[in-house]
Amino acid sequence: MGMKKIFPNMIGIALIVAFILSACNAAPTAIVPVSGQNSTASPFPLVPSATPTSTPLATDTPIPTITPTPTAFTTATPTIQAVAQLIPSVNAFCRTGPGSDYDQLTILTSGTAYNVIGRNSLNTWWLVQFDSQVNCWTGAPGANLLGPVADAPIVTVPVTYMKLSGFTGFYTCNTMENFMQVTLYWAKPDGVSGYRLSRNGVLLSKLGAGTTTFQDNAPMSVELTYELEAFDDVGSTAYASVYLPACGTP
Repeated sequence: MGMKKIFPNMIGIALIVAFILSACNAAPTAIVPVSGQNSTASPFPLVPSATPTSTPLATDTPIPTITPTPTAFTTATPTIQAVAQLIPSVNAFCRTGPGSDYDQLTILTSGTAYNVIGRNSLNTWWLVQFDSQVNCWTGAPGANLLGPVADAPIVTVPVTYMKLSGFTGFYTCNTMENFMQVTLYWAKPDGVSGYRLSRNGVLLSKLGAGTTTFQDNAPMSVELTYELEAFDDVGSTAYASVYLPACGTP
């Protein structure tokens, strides 16, 4: 009787043990890694990353377009050259007549404007006003012509020049004041406009048409040569000279 009770109890215990062992040997549940995470399980719970929120760009306030007001342009009225002028491009001879065969009277300065008061019939030489007393001819190549040059009157120059006669000189040696007093005389030519008087190649004076005498205080110990040049309105000239020895020279 005791054995019959024990056997069923043993069977029940064996079934319980078998059930426990079966539960312990069950296969572990596989852990599937989440994409983008380490497959090793973290002991700490994962906190989802915050999704960045894009901040909208500030919209600039549009600047109004300014339409420029067109400027009215005034057309300048060109200045009319009223006076006929000649400007040499280089220093040029100015002569007593319209041609290179005429004597050189003076030199025109490059870049200086000279009034044109006449021209030859071929319009290749121009009579210009050098200063208040001297007029002369130039055919300066490359000269700049301004104003009504073509309207200047045609001037005919006589082939023969003026004749200057009677030019002579007297002197006195002033030993007290150590100078030589010279007096010059000449006859007035026809049509003369003025004179230029030089001593030893240096211009002494420009004289008017009515002048026929001149006095000069010159050095005593120097030989003197006076040159008188007469000129008219068209540039014709006449020359005369006189020689005077130094004071004390026989």
